[in-house]
Amino acid sequence: MTRQKTDEQRKQQIRAAATRCFVRRGYAATRLLDIAREAGLSKGGVYFHYRAKEQLFHDILDAQLAALQSRWSFEPVADQPADVTISHLVRAHAQTVEDNPDETRLTNLLVTMAVQEAEFRGKLEQALTVMRGLYASVIERGIAAGVFTTGDATALAHGILAMIQGLGAQAALDPAGKLPLAVDDVVRNVLRMLGASERPAAPAAPEGAADAPN
Repeated sequence: MTRQKTDEQRKQQIRAAATRCFVRRGYAATRLLDIAREAGLSKGGVYFHYRAKEQLFHDILDAQLAALQSRWSFEPVADQPADVTISHLVRAHAQTVEDNPDETRLTNLLVTMAVQEAEFRGKLEQALTVMRGLYASVIERGIAAGVFTTGDATALAHGILAMIQGLGAQAALDPAGKLPLAVDDVVRNVLRMLGASERPAAPAAPEGAADAPN
């Protein structure tokens, strides 16, 4: 195993431990020593890779943003009805929020920090732009095909994100990170918002569909 690969694995270990500390203690109350203990390392072992808590937090956000862009940067199936595509997207989005509670809690932490920190606000807006753009493109196609009620696709995409993020905020309060609604209910609510006729519960999204976090 190369030194570079070993270093990257150690950094991933530190980032995972730091994420748990940040969501449990809050950003301000978390120290590098807390992160080292959570990771099972010495403080020097963390300091070797990250000289400051701020550097580590930004690295976590950058890794999360890169993963999110990778999940959402694809072209939806063009010959699939728009309501089926939006159902797959919403189901995958909501399921990922529920399946990754620490990631969801970190996103909620970022939202609160973004109010006062312009740099964090910029990173959050980057993530939202990618997600909003994909939703809006599918909604535009659905409106053009008469599948969705006529409306502003970007505004409707904002509404979908607001719904899922609001549910994610509530899930963050649940010890197990469970959404307050079943994923199928989230999908049905979005379809109602778009004015689509209700279809039977769709099967699992095909390989390549977005499994985006919040």
